Formats: sequence, C-alpha cells, structure tokens
Amino acid sequence: MHKKFFMIVIILLAVAAGLAASASVLHRSRGFDSQGDWMLKHMTRKLNLTTAQQTQIKSIMAEERTKITPLTEQLRQNAQAENATINGNFDEAKARAFADQQATIMSNLTVEKLRAKSKIYAVLTPEQQEKARQLAQRRLEHSKRRLEKTQQTAP
Repeated sequence: MHKKFFMIVIILLAVAAGLAASASVLHRSRGFDSQGDWMLKHMTRKLNLTTAQQTQIKSIMAEERTKITPLTEQLRQNAQAENATINGNFDEAKARAFADQQATIMSNLTVEKLRAKSKIYAVLTPEQQEKARQLAQRRLEHSKRRLEKTQQTAP
C-alpha cells in the first residue's frame, strides 16, 4: 500500500514539474514572449484582423504578459527548489505543500490566460469570434486524436 502511494506521489510530482516546464515553454512559444508576434500573426492570418484590432490585441498581450511572466517563473523556481530537496526520504506533508503551492500558481496562471482570452474576444467581431471558436474546437479535436493515438501505441 505504501509503495503504491509513494509511486502515485512521485508521479504527481513529476507531472507538476512537467507542467511547470511546459507552462514556461508554452509561455515563451505561444505569443506572450518579448519577441512578440507569433500568436498575433497567426490570429491576423486566420481571423483577418484589422490594423486597429492588431494594435488592441498587442496591447492586451503586453498587459497580460506582465501578469503571466511572474507566475510561470514561480512555477519554474518552485519545481527547481523541490527537485533540489529530493533526498530519498519522502515527506508527505512537504509533498502536499508543494503540490498545493503549484496548483495555486497554475490556477492563477489559468485565470490570467482566460482573462487575456476574454479581452481579446471582446475586440473581435461576432464573425471572428465564431471562427476563433471553430479553430479552438479543431485544435481540441486534433489534440484528442493525438492523445488517443499515443495511448494506443503505449505498451
């Protein structure tokens, strides 16, 4: 029983560290980075944004970046600190505290990303909003298919 529990906790810690790392990578690669414009260029192309809309969205992204960057940095620093303390002795209280802390930060990060998304949607016309919803649905379906394919090939 203890071995199974220990393995679950180790997996959860690995997942939390992975989420921290992936949040950081996604943060930099999906348009909230200082290089700037990949997401905006993609949105402009797919949604046919006007110059005024591009300016507004760029401003929203810059504003949200100031909120998102510290959160992703906190995730990364917490994961690094936790990894540095692993010594072969499991402390459930510390593990739970770490997991709770990471979950809180991830929750705050999700709220900020949803806030940005909401502000961006408000800039779009109803037609652009519908097209954005369709594109998001296609991305979800594509991700689902990839996950199913991965699960089928896993041993």
